[in-house]
Amino acid sequence: MQVKYIFLIMFFLLYGCGQRKDDICHESVKYHLLNDSIMTSMPGNLIVADKYLIWEDPFADDYFVNVHDVETGDALGKMGNVGDGPNEFITGEINPFCINNCFFATDVNSLTKGSLSLDSLVSNQNSFIALTSEEREKRPRMMQLQSNVFVNKSMDGEANYFDAIINGKKSSFGAYPVNNVREHVGNCFAYDSISGLFACSAFSIPYLALYEKKQDGFSLKWEIKSKSGYEISGSRLVFDNNNGGISGITLSKDYIICLQRDWSSEPMDRHAAGRDVKSLSHTLFLYDYESNLLRIVDLGAPVVRIAANRRNNTLYAIIVDPEFMLVKYEL
Repeated sequence: MQVKYIFLIMFFLLYGCGQRKDDICHESVKYHLLNDSIMTSMPGNLIVADKYLIWEDPFADDYFVNVHDVETGDALGKMGNVGDGPNEFITGEINPFCINNCFFATDVNSLTKGSLSLDSLVSNQNSFIALTSEEREKRPRMMQLQSNVFVNKSMDGEANYFDAIINGKKSSFGAYPVNNVREHVGNCFAYDSISGLFACSAFSIPYLALYEKKQDGFSLKWEIKSKSGYEISGSRLVFDNNNGGISGITLSKDYIICLQRDWSSEPMDRHAAGRDVKSLSHTLFLYDYESNLLRIVDLGAPVVRIAANRRNNTLYAIIVDPEFMLVKYEL
């Protein structure tokens, strides 16, 4: 009987200590350089797509999508012509998820819409495939996660955070980051088309949620909400400049990887720092797929963008050291 009580006491002590911050593994890792010729005033999204690494350049004057070999970092080419002519983009942007080795591309300042094909680029063919008139009419103006799966944030005040169209069927899902406040915030998203896992984080507060696609809808698996970093003024949120959330998110084999400042060891006034890239966070918070924070990893340099996939625990990143560089880490 005494042995039983001792076992129970040890169990509860271990369980209760499992997620204390002192017990979380803190470590540093070194990068492997892939390419140090990232010529831009500020890189956009970084994406892993099979054999390729892709990053956007919102300020380019020739092509706004850059393609590299995922193993060597060698530049393979560019696509998405910048200009105001036919099939050109004044202010181009791509859907952040690659589907059938293509990225859907749009222009916020012109009518140009279509796909940019990686296969065509590497075979030295025209990479742009314009939408037909029928496709323009039918395609939802939403973020596309995979074939026939479209998601977008709903309007403030709606019952659910997201609207979706899956296999042609409309639905809604998702919780707001702050209880009883139906206000949308800036978010980062990550999605794995094989498992159907869809992660959502917030820029301004340390919020993280994981959803799972099942048939024609998404269901919430879990969420981590914060009670700090903001105040509620009437029905609106007012954020604290001395706190912050998650500025990048991606999914690897074992981790939900969050680009997130460790405020206890690296405090900063976000308003005072402004757009200084050297003030960006060095740290990743690595969560497992059950919501447990396992590791806090210092990458040794300010991190601008991150990307990974579910095949392994390799992280690709654009860092500042002292200029923009494309690198990878083994986590």
